[in-house]
Amino acid sequence: MATQPQIARIPVALLDDYVCPDPEPRDMLQSPTIDKTGYFVAHHFSGQPDTLVRSAGVVNYDPYDLNVRVEPDLCVAFGVDVPAIVRRNGYIIWEVGKPPDLVMEVASESTHGRDTGFKRGLYADLGIGEYWRVDPTGGDFYGYPLAGEELVNGAYRDIPVITEADGMAWGYSPTLDLCLCWHPAWDWDVDDASNLRFYDRKTGRYLCDMTLVEGRLALAEAQLGAEQQARAAAEERIRELEEQLRRQQSEPSANH
Repeated sequence: MATQPQIARIPVALLDDYVCPDPEPRDMLQSPTIDKTGYFVAHHFSGQPDTLVRSAGVVNYDPYDLNVRVEPDLCVAFGVDVPAIVRRNGYIIWEVGKPPDLVMEVASESTHGRDTGFKRGLYADLGIGEYWRVDPTGGDFYGYPLAGEELVNGAYRDIPVITEADGMAWGYSPTLDLCLCWHPAWDWDVDDASNLRFYDRKTGRYLCDMTLVEGRLALAEAQLGAEQQARAAAEERIRELEEQLRRQQSEPSANH
């Protein structure tokens, strides 16, 4: 039997104006954790212009087909041309020259199976050094609230995750040099909060939610402004009364 000729695959030529499609929208369960995680980590590394932190972005990994892509809920890469990636609206591995250093997935009813199966294998094949998963429900989907893995000799190996007596689960990320902490008391379904936080061992503090701080500062400034206005109004009223009293004291008595 004659063998079929092999069809050579030709890498896609990227046009200068090519832009990756926007990622698929996340559901209401995932969004608070994805949004807060991206904010925390991006703010932490904001002083490093060659560090990309992107939440819910597109990663293209097949140079022969731009329709083949994956959308991790968090992507972190060090030593990259961030403006070039942003212009593409996505992370194109063969153009960047390296895979992301860390990715994270946030569990949902429709995605958790791929997170622990297909995506886990794909991320290892792509050479992504760390892979984290967080389940906002505490384990309804993954069976655990938090898991981290690091790539060793081409395969993922568990990063130790410790569960404290109060229910907190935490593990250390060598890539981020931060501890990822999940706590059941940090309600994920209340006021768009996230029960995943990041602890910096160098400072002994959790990464600060600057949006919350800014909101509280604005409220305090508004309250202070109202108090200052009330004080100014009271002082003006006192001056008016004092002036009335002086006028009364200076006027001749009606009995004279």
